[in-house]
Order: sequence, then structure tokens, then C-alpha cells
Amino acid sequence: MNMRRLFFPSAPVALSLAMAAAWWSAPADAQTATASSSTTLSASTTVSTSTSSTTTTTSTGALVPVRGVVTGPVESVVFSGQAKVSTSVVTDPDFGGIPTVVLTIDLSSLKGVGASTGATYVTSDQGVVQRRLSAVDTVQYTFPFYRGGTSPMAPSVGLASFNLSFDVNTLKLTSATGSIGSP
Repeated sequence: MNMRRLFFPSAPVALSLAMAAAWWSAPADAQTATASSSTTLSASTTVSTSTSSTTTTTSTGALVPVRGVVTGPVESVVFSGQAKVSTSVVTDPDFGGIPTVVLTIDLSSLKGVGASTGATYVTSDQGVVQRRLSAVDTVQYTFPFYRGGTSPMAPSVGLASFNLSFDVNTLKLTSATGSIGSP
């Protein structure tokens, strides 16, 4: 008898679903706000089983207020807004390694204002970064931006920095702060 296996194992599918669930379907009682800032966190945990092991994915979403100035050749641009930061921490039951953090950063709600012209600058950038889980982590991420109403073909570049704290026992993001600057 021939056995057919799925082309895609269930763990990557579960990871994708868990990442989406953190943003769109987190229960209301899982949402909290940190006392030191207006960062809003929401969390969910998913357990998926493959033929050899059980993988746990803990997803936490955060709306992180960011602000800062990117100094450029044409003019300095003052950015402000909220970044959507999504973390999915995936355990490694097969080899017992350090869990992996899949970090998604969405800067599309940031708005920039030119310091000398008052022109509006925008970005629609979203990036994904993988890291090993640690209690405290700093992530720096470059992003393209351009003047509103112009072609994004020759963008300027800014630097978003995020300081993240995790509870390594529950695998959840516990706090996040962010800032914008020049690369």
C-alpha cells in the first residue's frame, strides 16, 4: 500500500495561522496595555502536532508608538505613528533548541513631515526577521520611504529600532518600545 504524505508539513501552516490569529482574533481578555507607555499587546498560543512531535507557537501582537527624525540629503523628515509588531515564538521539540522568534514589523501607518517644506512622506514597508528567543532583544530595521504623491522608485531610507522584552517561560512578548532615526 502506498502512503502519501502532505507536501507541506502542518507546522508551517500552523505558524502562519497563529501569526494571523494574533492580529485578528485575539480574545479581548488577552489584551493588555503596559503601564509605562501606550503600547498595546495581545497574545495567543497554538499547539500543532506532526507525526514526530508537538510544536508550540505563541503569538503576541503589539501596536508600538514610534517617533523620530530621519536626516536626509533633501530635508529632515519627522516620523510618528504606530508600528504593528507581531511576534511568533516557535518551540523546537525535536532537537530541544532555543525557540525561534518570527518577528513581523509593519510600518505602513507611519507618517512623515518634511522639516523645511512640510511635505508628507509615507512608507508601506513590512518586513520579517527571525531571531533566537532571549529575554531582552534590540532589533534595528531599515525601511524605505518617499514623498507622498511621487514615485516610490527612488526612496530614502530610515532606521526603525525596537527594544523588545519577552517572558522566556510563557514565550510571550511583554513590552515593546520603538524609535525612528537615520541609518
